[in-house]
Amino acid sequence: MLMTEKLPLIDKLFESYNYKISRSSTDAVRIYTLQYGMYHAAEIISFDEETDVSKYKSEYSEAGYATELKIIKNIEEVEEYLFEGFFIKTPLGHELKSRYRNFEKKQLLNLPEGSAYKYIDSDFDYSLQNNDGEIIEIKSFHSSETSIIGKINELFNTIEGALFIVIEAPAGFGKTCTANEILNTLSLEKTRKLPFFTELSRNREARVFKHILLNEIDDQFPNGIKQNIVLEQIYKGRIPLIIDGFDELISKESNKEDVESMLSTIVDLLQENAKIIITSRKTAILNSDEFINTIYNSIQNFSLARFEIKEPTIENWLSEQRLEVIKAHEFPIDQISNPVLLSYLRNIPIEKLEQYISSEEGTIIDKYFEYLLSREQTRQNLKLDNISQFRIFRKLIRFMSEFNITAESKSTIKELIKDYNLKALQDSLKEYRNEERPTVDELAETLSNHVFLDRKGDGNVGFINEFIFGFLVGENLILNKFQEHYTNFTEIVPLDFASKSIEAFKIQSIDKKNRLWEVYNGNDFKFPIEFFFDLDYFLKKEFKRNWKDLFLNDKTIRKVDFCENNTFENCIFSSIVFENCNFCLSQFNKSSFQNCKFFDCGIINPNNIQYEDFGIYACQDNNSFLETINALYKKDLIETKAENELTEEMVLQQFLQVDSRRPKPRKFSFIRKRLSSFSDKQISAIVDSLKRKDYLHFKDDVGFITREAMNFLNHINN
Repeated sequence: MLMTEKLPLIDKLFESYNYKISRSSTDAVRIYTLQYGMYHAAEIISFDEETDVSKYKSEYSEAGYATELKIIKNIEEVEEYLFEGFFIKTPLGHELKSRYRNFEKKQLLNLPEGSAYKYIDSDFDYSLQNNDGEIIEIKSFHSSETSIIGKINELFNTIEGALFIVIEAPAGFGKTCTANEILNTLSLEKTRKLPFFTELSRNREARVFKHILLNEIDDQFPNGIKQNIVLEQIYKGRIPLIIDGFDELISKESNKEDVESMLSTIVDLLQENAKIIITSRKTAILNSDEFINTIYNSIQNFSLARFEIKEPTIENWLSEQRLEVIKAHEFPIDQISNPVLLSYLRNIPIEKLEQYISSEEGTIIDKYFEYLLSREQTRQNLKLDNISQFRIFRKLIRFMSEFNITAESKSTIKELIKDYNLKALQDSLKEYRNEERPTVDELAETLSNHVFLDRKGDGNVGFINEFIFGFLVGENLILNKFQEHYTNFTEIVPLDFASKSIEAFKIQSIDKKNRLWEVYNGNDFKFPIEFFFDLDYFLKKEFKRNWKDLFLNDKTIRKVDFCENNTFENCIFSSIVFENCNFCLSQFNKSSFQNCKFFDCGIINPNNIQYEDFGIYACQDNNSFLETINALYKKDLIETKAENELTEEMVLQQFLQVDSRRPKPRKFSFIRKRLSSFSDKQISAIVDSLKRKDYLHFKDDVGFITREAMNFLNHINN
């Protein structure tokens, strides 16, 4: 096709960038003008080198226009030319590099001088669904063989059409570090793409996700670049979206409509060749009916890749020499298995590590905070001791809890610090020499730049990481500060804040663990039962209550006995890894284990059981645990009387859309309900077989059908 036949498309492209078509244009030469403030530009486009454009160039130059001449041979050149001029050859590209450098600097603020930031690879699980909804690749990767960053870049380069990437990880496992590392690898020089990075936080204004995202686009791109231009480039894949902290806007109070609206906003952007990455804490929302219905009803428009970052091992973080020091002193590893603390121990002098490990004066965490706060006194010339600094930021956490926010404007943070700590600030001013004494306002400004705090992507200020956030929530509770200031304190602490406190206190002293456990256990917190399971496991390493209607998913549980002093009724364990655990089967009633792994597990006082009390579905072990369980089942009378035999085809049919042609993920509870005329034991046997054949893949409580399964069904039907 001749270029003249594509003039309407070329005109439309320039008009999308707010150019106007000059009346001087002809079929052989197109002239597009742009006026932005005092700046006037004219783009003179010709379609071959023979065309004389000198008169047009002279005319517009004399009229005061900055003129550019471009000879183009195809429409793709036009697209690249405009994108390069408006996005790549602008300060935006430099801002990307400086964003990553600033992120590195923030990580080093918590570390000794001379430290070097290094992204730590972890093991991860991965699955990829095509736009038919079929699972086409599933694998678990070890960090030593494959990097999650490399795998994501591979997807960017090989997947045609729109791509939605979901990166999940528990608190503190490296979501934000991973998001920034992806940003750094999508360099302009290598990819000719301009990533758009936004870090979400919960504040009093931010409620509607669509508005937040569009406001972020307006804020991050220059005024001359209209929102519609940016969106068009997102659709074309030239501006990949990286949304860090997607779960930040989801709280216990979020309703179904809010969640569906957030997901619909993402789906609406997944057009043409769009590439969108979100990171999120492990949250039930990513396996919810809202997620399944919103995402999978639209998946014909995009591919979906899901990554789950596993807990970083100490071997990932520390050298053999440092590990030998820890092992030589028989130091309990679980007291340092937190990335924030491991990053610190990775960078301190090894003689100091040995000193900390062997010291009986305070925990390593105490040493870490002592280092941070003492250095802050020097770095910012603070005359506030460590106790006073802690007190100031505990108050800030209480404010955030009261309003259920994780960040606020810098001016608000500064005013809160000043208003709620006025006497402490005034007293500290007496410690300064006259010539260096700041005002109270200046001191509050200094504290708003404290090492505990961090400016988020939207300009608001929050705590620098979830470990410090959770630690301060827990400190407020064990020091009775919430109790002292709020008569309804059990309603003041949001569920995700409480969960962060448990994560932070996993590596505290036994005394602090017990004190926090007593606060949560001894007061009427309206948290779901799953919270109290984590509370018992992480802070007590034992269970001493009766559990009913518990749904646990995607956890690793180590060295626990499920035996005396607790019962489990109508409970579901999904995608749980049990390591060195022992089970009293008589303590379980109408409970099931789905897609679980039992490593080096045993049975205490084995006795005969009903299948429905300890049901096993698509599980595996590394010894005879499952074989022993199977031998203990009593004869299932329902199974022997079943008139119809359950087949693999019948089970797979449950994972199809209404039209029976396209897959749809289904919760295991849904499948059992639909097949209720068959015994649980029959269902289990078929599901086990389908999983072994790679026809079914389970993520937590949700089953996904694979491409091989669709081929199997198509073969039967044909």
